[in-house]
Amino acid sequence: MEQSDSSALQHTNRSLLLLRVVTLLVLVAGLVCYFVIPTLRAQLSSGVTLILHGDLLGLRTWTAQFGLWAPLASLFLMIVQAIAAPIPAILITGVNSLLFGPFLGGLLSIISATIAAAVCFLLARGLGEPFVSRLVSPMVLQRANTFMAQHGTAAVLIARLIPVVPFDPISYIAGLTRMRLSAFCWATLVGQIPAGMTYS
Repeated sequence: MEQSDSSALQHTNRSLLLLRVVTLLVLVAGLVCYFVIPTLRAQLSSGVTLILHGDLLGLRTWTAQFGLWAPLASLFLMIVQAIAAPIPAILITGVNSLLFGPFLGGLLSIISATIAAAVCFLLARGLGEPFVSRLVSPMVLQRANTFMAQHGTAAVLIARLIPVVPFDPISYIAGLTRMRLSAFCWATLVGQIPAGMTYS
C-alpha cells in the first residue's frame, strides 16, 4: 500500500515538474516572439493599450481588422484580461457582441473566457503558490481556498454562477488544488452561460 502511494506521489511530482517546464517554455517562446517580431509586438501592444484604457469602440476596430481571425484576436484579449485582472471581461464581451451579434458573440465570449480561465489554472499549477500569491490578495486566497476545500469542483460552478464572485482568482486558486483540468473547464463553461449570455 505504501509503495503504491509512493509511486503515485512520484508520478504526480514528475507530472507537475513537466507541467512547470512546459509552462516556462511556452512563456519564454511567447516573449521571444513578442520581442523578435516587430509587427506582432505593435499589434499586441495596441490591443493591450486599448484594453487598459477601456476603449470599447477602439477594441471593436482593432479586433475587426483581423477579419476571419477576429475570434482568435478576441481570445487573445480575453487571455490578457484574465492574466492582467482586474480588467473587466465584460469589455471583451461587449466587443464580441458588437462584432458577431448577441448569440454568437456571447458564445465566443463564454468559450474564450473558459480558455482564458484554463490558462490561469495551468499557470497556477505550473508555477505554484508563490506566483498566485502575487496576483491574488491573501484574504481572497484564504477565503477561496476554504470554499474550494469544502465544495470541490462544485465550488467553481457556484462561483461562476454568482456574478459578484471574482472570476480570475478562482481560476488561479483552483490550479493549486488537485482538481482535474477537465472538471474545472466544464464547471467554468456551464457556470458562466447565464451571465455570459445576459451580458452579451
